[in-house]
Amino acid sequence: MLKTSFLALSLGVSLTFSDAHAKLVQILHTNDTHSFLNNTNHDSEVGGSSRLKALIDYYKDAAKKEGISTITLDGGDFLEGNIYYMADKGQKSFNVQNNIGYDAVALGNHDYLMGAQGLDDILKNTDLNFSFLAANVTSSSKYPNIRDKLQAYKELEIDGIKIAILGLTTSDFFFSWTLDGSTIESPYKTAQDYEKILKKRNNDFIIALTHIGVNRDLKLAKKTSNIDLVVGGHSHTTLFEPLYEKNKRDVKVPVVQAGFHTKYLGRIVVDLEKGKPLKVVSYQLVPVKYNGEDQEVKSLVEDADYELDKMYGREWLNENVGYSDLKEEDKSGSRKWAYFIADALREKAGTDLAMHVSSMNGENYPIGNINRRDIMNSIPRVFDMKDTHGWSIYTVKVNGLLLRTLCETLAHFGQPLSFSGMTLEWVKTPFGPKIAKALINGKRINIFKDYTVALTEGIVRGAVEISPKTKVILKNPLKTQFKIWETLEEKIERDIKNINKMTEANHAFFFPDVD
Repeated sequence: MLKTSFLALSLGVSLTFSDAHAKLVQILHTNDTHSFLNNTNHDSEVGGSSRLKALIDYYKDAAKKEGISTITLDGGDFLEGNIYYMADKGQKSFNVQNNIGYDAVALGNHDYLMGAQGLDDILKNTDLNFSFLAANVTSSSKYPNIRDKLQAYKELEIDGIKIAILGLTTSDFFFSWTLDGSTIESPYKTAQDYEKILKKRNNDFIIALTHIGVNRDLKLAKKTSNIDLVVGGHSHTTLFEPLYEKNKRDVKVPVVQAGFHTKYLGRIVVDLEKGKPLKVVSYQLVPVKYNGEDQEVKSLVEDADYELDKMYGREWLNENVGYSDLKEEDKSGSRKWAYFIADALREKAGTDLAMHVSSMNGENYPIGNINRRDIMNSIPRVFDMKDTHGWSIYTVKVNGLLLRTLCETLAHFGQPLSFSGMTLEWVKTPFGPKIAKALINGKRINIFKDYTVALTEGIVRGAVEISPKTKVILKNPLKTQFKIWETLEEKIERDIKNINKMTEANHAFFFPDVD
């Protein structure tokens, strides 16, 4: 009989196994930590890398005492997403990730969104302590360190049971163009090919470690025959219970994901027996609210803080510039902040309307007193690590007839969008989302008029790459001298008190259905 006191005490369950061939394995997992090295959103007592490392070590040690092995995984997007990743051009954040104790990490789109050269430089300077996985990426020879250090899978053997971990990342072209010359194939087709290879290599179980989003994780399970467990990321989904999808052999495959920004550590205990389906014994998301901190990782985070202080000046970063009346519990806080950003773009550029990709600001909207570091973290985006002042603001003239096409094309590529100076009504069609009604500053679109549009650098550079339509429409964008962080600071000083009163008036929001 397998010992179960560790599981019984920590999970409040009673477990017995009479089969001598059964093997319990603990899998700890995170995803979408986005360089939240000190704490999670809006709560200094929860999350952060040193707490996370200490909590991981606690569960590893407790399991080891009971003869239970642990596999520690991360579903990607551990770099870009917080101003910490600007420290030493991303190297400081990578150093933290490299010392958490992961066995394998999936490549996320925000791990290369700052550019392939940036990631290649980091990998050149890093001796990896984990397997960096993305089976569906073929890297350009221009980036030898990505090519050499990015792997398709990792194989482990635990007490005679062979386990393969297959890495898969999103192939969405809205992001993949920044890999410059590399190709990202369909994760489904890649998984179908590799599960055959991994079975031929006598793997008893296959874990898909993905960065494609929970809906696509379920689709992945359905389209494959031999994936036993999906540990996911990308959609920032907080799953307190596994989801299940039947595979081609009519076997239920569990799918798990642990939220975002180091708020939770996922912990799943599985029963592995050769020739039988993987069985989930227990699953939980553990809040990263741990009394202990790993001192080595804490020191690495302090190194990152020191580097940021050198870059920007500590007093300047931490100087209060305004106050936000948004609340942590406000479920529409992220949407209101996205509108605030879009308004700031339109007002600064003096345009008819503005568009903003709302996922680029996410849930880390400012609350209470706001300093410059808060502003940076509310939309922590650059495409070049040499650009230390955030995205530029672009303007473009778009004919009324083409404006509808631009909005629909951007929506087709699956990104949430927010608009200022424009209201929209959407309908779902077999050909993607279409606009049923559109008003600009309260008036119907004039198809004979050229409208001025303010855009973030993310839309201009991403949209030009993803579609011939958007490339034509945005063929002559004007890069202004305005930067997004400075523009937001000006608006905060001017009228931040109005943010919690933000309404849908003269705004529009589009949130895509992801397949």
